[in-house]
Amino acid sequence: MKLINRIAIAIIILLQVSFFSIIETTSRMFLLNSTVYKTLTIFLVICLLICNIIFNFDRLNKPRRYHFMLFIVGLLMAYLLVLWGSQGAYQQSVVVTLKNSYIYFMFVLYLLFVFFFNEESETHFLLQVVKYIGAIYSVVLIAQAFLFNRGTTFLDLGTYGLNPIYDSFGPVFHFIRIANAADFISFAMLMTGVDMLLHRGEKGTLINSGLLLVNYLYIVFVSGTRMYMIADTLILLALIIIMTVKKYKGLIFGLLTVITVSGFMGIPVVINSFIGGKRKLSFDMRLGEIQYYADKVFHNGWFGLGFPDSKRYDQLLHGPANSHVMMANANYFIEDVGILGIAVVFGVLGLIGLIYFGYLLATAFIQANGRYKQAILLIILYLVSTAATLSLLDPQRIFYLFFIIYLIEYLTNHVSSKDLEEI
Repeated sequence: MKLINRIAIAIIILLQVSFFSIIETTSRMFLLNSTVYKTLTIFLVICLLICNIIFNFDRLNKPRRYHFMLFIVGLLMAYLLVLWGSQGAYQQSVVVTLKNSYIYFMFVLYLLFVFFFNEESETHFLLQVVKYIGAIYSVVLIAQAFLFNRGTTFLDLGTYGLNPIYDSFGPVFHFIRIANAADFISFAMLMTGVDMLLHRGEKGTLINSGLLLVNYLYIVFVSGTRMYMIADTLILLALIIIMTVKKYKGLIFGLLTVITVSGFMGIPVVINSFIGGKRKLSFDMRLGEIQYYADKVFHNGWFGLGFPDSKRYDQLLHGPANSHVMMANANYFIEDVGILGIAVVFGVLGLIGLIYFGYLLATAFIQANGRYKQAILLIILYLVSTAATLSLLDPQRIFYLFFIIYLIEYLTNHVSSKDLEEI
């Protein structure tokens, strides 16, 4: 069963990158598997979970602690309550409501992992799969961006595929902008960083450093996603400090001083990159989105927008046409307002859930030890730095949320008989 599990989960992870975007995506394939739709992923995860319950039941009976299980149960209960509330508030059927909210069934990924992927070898396997797929995808995307200007296209650049922006993006090479893959690549960077902290060694550190560099080059020169640029830069700096602070305390102190001074000097540049020049329209749109959705947190009393029919309530979900920035030719999206979007959908239940999740992160960090504590710190840094505009409960990132929750649980419960600070 272990081999079947590994093959199946590798295929599921490959689905998150559409098998490196080599095959052209049709409209029907898009509805089954894409950054927006995760129908096939959820179906396969549920099937794999059922198969393991039937044929691998002895693993399920092993006693263990579940740091996030109550949170997952609470999330499921909140989902069912808002599902029920949405049917009454919008006078729509169960089928329609499910169609507009099925993505939350991704929680089964957590159950699959904590029950049947909870051994060190399996966690190591998951990290290896994610980090190497991320690095390969980064190389492929960089190559495509480089060759596109020379008239060569070998990836799926269609509307249902990568759908790039042909605006000569990039501070140096002026590549086309391919942003769709940034969610997975940034996630892969985080997993590579965690693997680097857990499995230290000269050879492993060298390989992981190369993988991180390739991913970072994609994020900076091809994706153009500003929040990921900031988050991934923080991850790299954190890794450098954690990996070298014991050996080079003086150097790290000097580096932190330079970074701090440079950071203060660079604040105006960073701010201008968000609100000035070509990005001013995007910034104005984001402000409009925040103002619009903040008023919808208690739209239906105890819950927010819930799960209305996306066709019937298009203006409610994406804002009335006259609320948009002039000539922006774009809708508002809940996905653009980060963790605020969770409160917008779930209302009071979402706010309670966010507070409880923050508490669980803090207690997980306190309970962990050695390198595992450092890995959790790295994950928390990633979650905090992306929270403003990149909610992990959005369809394109919800797979990574439950993967991360599982990983934190593993790191929290892992007990070692030796001093893990020794390299």
